[in-house]
Amino acid sequence: MSRIAAPRGTQDVLPADSPRWHAVENIARQVAAIYHFAEIRTPIYELSDLFHRGVGQSTDIVQKETFTFRPRPESESITLRPEGTAGVVRAAIENNLLAQEGARLKVYYLGPNFRYERPQKGRLRQHHQFGVESFGSPLPQADVECILLQMEFYRRCGVKDLSLQINSLGDTQSKARYRQVLLDFLGPRKASLSEDSQRRLDENPLRVLDSKDPRDQEACAAAPPALESLSPKSREHFERVQELLTTSAANFVVNPRLVRGFDYYTDTLWEVVAGGLGAQNALGGGGRYDNLVEELGGRPTPGVGFGSGIERLLLALEAQQVTLNTAASPLLWLVYHGPVAQAACWELLGQLRAANIACDMDYSGRSVKAQFKLADREKASRCIIIGDAELASGTILLKDLATGQQQSLPRRQLPGVLLEPAVPAQ
Repeated sequence: MSRIAAPRGTQDVLPADSPRWHAVENIARQVAAIYHFAEIRTPIYELSDLFHRGVGQSTDIVQKETFTFRPRPESESITLRPEGTAGVVRAAIENNLLAQEGARLKVYYLGPNFRYERPQKGRLRQHHQFGVESFGSPLPQADVECILLQMEFYRRCGVKDLSLQINSLGDTQSKARYRQVLLDFLGPRKASLSEDSQRRLDENPLRVLDSKDPRDQEACAAAPPALESLSPKSREHFERVQELLTTSAANFVVNPRLVRGFDYYTDTLWEVVAGGLGAQNALGGGGRYDNLVEELGGRPTPGVGFGSGIERLLLALEAQQVTLNTAASPLLWLVYHGPVAQAACWELLGQLRAANIACDMDYSGRSVKAQFKLADREKASRCIIIGDAELASGTILLKDLATGQQQSLPRRQLPGVLLEPAVPAQ
C-alpha cells in the first residue's frame, strides 16, 4: 500500500527538533510571566463570523486564506483560526473578563494558526505563534510594554540584528481621513494596479499598501504617509510612544509605509525584523485595536498586542547560528543480567521515576553488551547495573558513561547520589 504523507503546508516536529521548540516556548512563558501576562487557551476553530467581523471581510486573509467549512450541511460555518487576537477577544467577552468598567486583562498564548496560502520556508499553512494581548489601557505605556516584551523575548532567545519598525494609522477619524487621501491618490492610478488591488481600492484602500505585487508597490511609492492624516490626539499618542521607547533604550525607526494585514488596527503599529531571513525577514508584529472589543459585542475596551511566528523565529536562529539551551535532565539507564535482575530493575524504574529521575531500560532481554549499546544510542549519562551479586548484597553498580568510572553503592543511597551531577568527562 502507498504511504500517506503529511498535508502540504504542514510539518512534523520530530523528537530531535522538539527541544528547540521547548526552549523557545519556555522563554516565551518566562518573559510573559515577568511582564505579568497570564496564559489563555482558546479553541483552534471558531464560528466564521468572528473572523469576518474582527479581521475584516475585505482582507485577503478572510477572502482567500481561511480554512472555512460546515461540519454538517445544517451546521453553522466554522473557520480554523487564522490569527489569535479575535478568539481571545471573543473568550474575554463571553467569560465576562471585560464586563466591568475599567476592566484590565493581560494574557498570552502559544498555539497553531491556519492559513491557506502558498507554502514557503517559514510560512506554512499550519504555523505556530506566541502572542500577547493587553486590554483596558488606552495609554502609550501599554503599547510600549508589549513592544518591550516582544523584544525581550527575541533577545532571550539569542536573536541578533533586530530592527524595530513603528508607524501609526491613527484613530477611527484619522483612518477615515487617510482612506480618502489614498482614494484621491490611487484613483487615477487604478488601471496600473493589480486586479486584487483594484478590488481592494474600492473595499479598503489601506490593503493596497500591504500588497507585495511590484505593480502595486510602484504605484504606492509616492503615496502620502498615514502620519500626515493623524488627529492631534493620535499624533500625541504616537509621539509619546516614541519618547517611551527612547527612554527604554529601545532602538526603532519610523516606517511610514508600515501597515498590518488586519482591519482592526488603530493608532500604533509595529513590526520586528531580523537579519538572516532574506526578503521575508519579519519575525512578528502587532499594534493597537481600540474598537475591536466593541465590534465583537463587548463594552468599549482598548486593546493592544502582538503575534510572533515560532517557525520563523527558529529559522532566524538557525540562519544566525544561534544555539538554544536545550539541555534536558540527564538520562539514567538500567542494565540487568538475568530475569530476576530484570524484575528488580523494573521495580527500581518505578521508584526512580516517582523521585523525578529521568530513567529507562530495555524490556526485551537483550545481552548486557546490547543494553549498554542501547544506553549509548539513547544518550544516557549514567547506568545502573544489577546482577546476581548485586541482588545478593542489596547493592547496585553506578557507572558514569562519559568517564567509565563506576562505584558500588547500597541501594538505599541511590536517590541521594543520583541527585548529584555526573562527573564531567576529562
